[in-house]
Amino acid sequence: MKISVIIPTYQRPGFLKETLESVWAQSVLPNEIIIGDDSKDDLTENLVNNDLIKISPVPIRYFHHKPSLLEVKNVDFQYLQAKGDLVLHLHDDDPIYPNCIEDLRKPFLSNNEIIASFGLQRMINEDGSLSENAEKINEYYFRTADRAGIVDPFIAGATSMFPNNGFLVRRDSVVSIGYSDQGRAGKATDFYFGFRLGQLGQPFYFVNEFTASCRIVLESQSRQKGADNSFRRLRILLEDCNNDQLSIPEINSSIKNIIPIAITCAAKQKHKLTALKWLFSKYYIAKILTPRGIKKLLLIINPF
Repeated sequence: MKISVIIPTYQRPGFLKETLESVWAQSVLPNEIIIGDDSKDDLTENLVNNDLIKISPVPIRYFHHKPSLLEVKNVDFQYLQAKGDLVLHLHDDDPIYPNCIEDLRKPFLSNNEIIASFGLQRMINEDGSLSENAEKINEYYFRTADRAGIVDPFIAGATSMFPNNGFLVRRDSVVSIGYSDQGRAGKATDFYFGFRLGQLGQPFYFVNEFTASCRIVLESQSRQKGADNSFRRLRILLEDCNNDQLSIPEINSSIKNIIPIAITCAAKQKHKLTALKWLFSKYYIAKILTPRGIKKLLLIINPF
């Protein structure tokens, strides 16, 4: 099986170099690296073409999009360009561990039904140091030792057990659905992609090993003013899951985890009826008379 690595990037040459170095350090090297660059300036282009391509042990195919494609179209472009049977999807600021490709490839070698594999993540700070409670992210997203092996793809996608990057996936499966969200997912594009991939019904594989990191940066999508990740995730889940699926313990728990933020986001974006509906739903009504619940109700009545 040939493996392509895709890395969409935007004006972060330092982080990109660090991530590329982590790919070069793999115990099993990929067959190619594809970089899709949406940068407005030429700093990344100069770094890649003048320095990184020359020292890379893996062929690099670099594309500078002018004008910018933006993230969704950039990722779709790279999947279509990839020549590998499997694609390792990376963010430009999230380096991987040396065992990543080797560990994530193993399930595909023994089971041709699997369409995606992923492992554990560690949260890192902007400077690369481990964040406080760096490994707690895995428990939050149900990545625990007892779930190692084949996992239900729908549950993995619906709960974000399937991560937003650092996963290995069959290229043909991605091309069949596309990465594009058709404008539905807002800043929750990564979640919606994993959700739709899970809807294909073919098994995912969870490797109980640390394979990737997830960097917390100040300008990341989830921290931008007006970020609507939780709002979009919740709306997609409630609209696309049937009652039996919503009753699955992991999905039910995931909804309860994200609904407080989703209600606040709905209120701030003046989706008053949606915010009220969620506030009085079975997922939140038990908390409605708490100080936070009352604060949310007041915010819905008078959003700022």
